[in-house]
Amino acid sequence: MKIFLVAGSDSPEEVLSDNKKQWDNFLTENGGSFLQSWNWGDIEKNQKKKIWRLQVRNNEGEIISEAQIQKEYFPLRRSMLYIPYGPCFKSNIFLKGKRKILNLILREAKKIAKKEKAIFLKIEPVSSFPNMGEDLISQRRIQPRKNLVLSLKKTEEELLKSFHPKTRYNIKIGKKKGVIVLVLKTDEDKNKHLKTFLKILQKTSKRGKFKPHLKNHYKNIIGLDNTVLYIAEYKKEFITANIMLYFGKTAIYLHGASDYKYRNIMAPHLLQWQQIVNAKDMNYEKYDFGGISEKRWPGVTRFKMGFGGDTIECPRGRDFPFNRLLYNVYKFLRKVF
Repeated sequence: MKIFLVAGSDSPEEVLSDNKKQWDNFLTENGGSFLQSWNWGDIEKNQKKKIWRLQVRNNEGEIISEAQIQKEYFPLRRSMLYIPYGPCFKSNIFLKGKRKILNLILREAKKIAKKEKAIFLKIEPVSSFPNMGEDLISQRRIQPRKNLVLSLKKTEEELLKSFHPKTRYNIKIGKKKGVIVLVLKTDEDKNKHLKTFLKILQKTSKRGKFKPHLKNHYKNIIGLDNTVLYIAEYKKEFITANIMLYFGKTAIYLHGASDYKYRNIMAPHLLQWQQIVNAKDMNYEKYDFGGISEKRWPGVTRFKMGFGGDTIECPRGRDFPFNRLLYNVYKFLRKVF
């Protein structure tokens, strides 16, 4: 079993197209997250973060695991290393094998941490995760622990019947009010309406009291070939906008914004339904609504759960300290702030 640096901040990215295709194919075949995908790593690089792509192969040269590590910056030239919704393991690898693979990844991460002055490595896995002895339960997550996922292996009629009655009613209201759904796939169309999305997002964030990402983050996302921008139009006004990302067998509702002024038009419900129908027509098997939490996001969670689906709960995140003293300082500051 050996580990390889496929591409990283300290290595040349040779044969980029082949590396990318091989990397994403492994994730797709083994239920990996889009947050571990090559494109998403490039999104993070565009945010001035360093990225390392590690690949583990068995003695026959077969890929058995992939881990995309990103560097998150702290003040005073310190940082942490982070693996969101990963590593991805080959589906026939069980806990004993995962432990061996993780030891290789940790060994490589320690080398990176020494160069980058990283205090610890944070791993937030998707699937079962072995106890490594030196790991600690994360005090705070970055990615949601619970996601709502809808199976698309039903007819449209069966899907509608599985929704909450109020959700079905709101979809009908949106149609009755004459909401028009725009599906923007080309770079030209998406870039043309980026301002539309950002304008609605600004209203949403102000009302919801949260800080959105920088403009370039959304620009980079809609610039991907596997994203689509959906916009709801009502009486020549753009009132709701969503960004969908497609990866593997899953359609992912990534970002959304809605003008509260038009809340009675029910455009968000109709837009979600159109996104679900389109994903089904494109032969995707699952529709991922993203994170839910009745405590942190009660309104958004109720909205999403109205569409049915199953709650997928990930294992607890793990922290692997490289510097125990600074890690304890980090934990203290997290509690205070």
